[in-house]
Amino acid sequence: MRFRNIIKSGITVAALALFANCSKDKNEEIVDQNIKTETFDQGIIKMGIYSQEVELSKLVDKIDFTQADPKSQYQNLLQKDKDVQAIVKTVEDMASKNPLAGLVLSMNTTSCAYYVKDDKVLGKVKGFGWEMDNYHDELQDKGSLYLETLTKTNEIAESDRKIYAHYIPSENPGAGANSNIELENFNRTELNKTEVVNGYLCNVSQLTPKTLDTDTPIQMRKLLVYTSPLFKKTINFTHPFYLDEKNGILRIDIYFVDDNTPTLVMKPKSIERRVVNENELKSRTTQPGYEEINAEWAFKALPILTSGWSVLSK
Repeated sequence: MRFRNIIKSGITVAALALFANCSKDKNEEIVDQNIKTETFDQGIIKMGIYSQEVELSKLVDKIDFTQADPKSQYQNLLQKDKDVQAIVKTVEDMASKNPLAGLVLSMNTTSCAYYVKDDKVLGKVKGFGWEMDNYHDELQDKGSLYLETLTKTNEIAESDRKIYAHYIPSENPGAGANSNIELENFNRTELNKTEVVNGYLCNVSQLTPKTLDTDTPIQMRKLLVYTSPLFKKTINFTHPFYLDEKNGILRIDIYFVDDNTPTLVMKPKSIERRVVNENELKSRTTQPGYEEINAEWAFKALPILTSGWSVLSK
């Protein structure tokens, strides 16, 4: 199937990538919406990844990679599951515009739950065949990543199926993200409008690249970033796309192709205010632990992050 070929042929590109509601003007009155005004100091934010209004993150819960037959599970889902069929069609449609854009969608089929308490956040991330604990403490300037494959592949040594590292976020702010978006490479415009994201009024800014490299097969052509002063920026360190913003980012729309709709949207599925206990903020660990997120870490992380697709592409 073409979708599977896209995944298989794109693993090398993924390795390179690893390194390297209705809108209103601010002057208009927003009516008929229950706008929240309390600071979000603790609770749970469940994030999803979407494309063309299709929730890509639904795919990660459809296959049990701890079993011996993930490939047959996937083939059965392709025949019977409407969610999976919609996801595959969305990826293939995007790949017809730009093959690497299809790869970007497939590699971002992740579902995240952020456990937030004051200056701390633990992102519990489930990807396609892997899990991650992404911890950040803004006040203490501490961060850590725990990564584990859920597959039974023999291509990853037993000792490398779980890896852990802690780091200093102020020295490596984008370490916990799939992509560190450097603002100096973009022109930033504050749009004269606000939008409501899950009941929270957000300011919207637009980022466009200062230059486009015609020799680069895929680039971010535009981003819309939705921020709320009611959320601390500590959640930004847990997002799959890192941006240095002073307020918390609730949504990011990314355009990888010239289209009227974004290629990829990161936005909340739900936001729940509730008490978060300290046990819910504890990350898993394993030994040995790395003292920083470096090239060796990335070398070991890549097979884990691609392990689900690698199993299916055989």
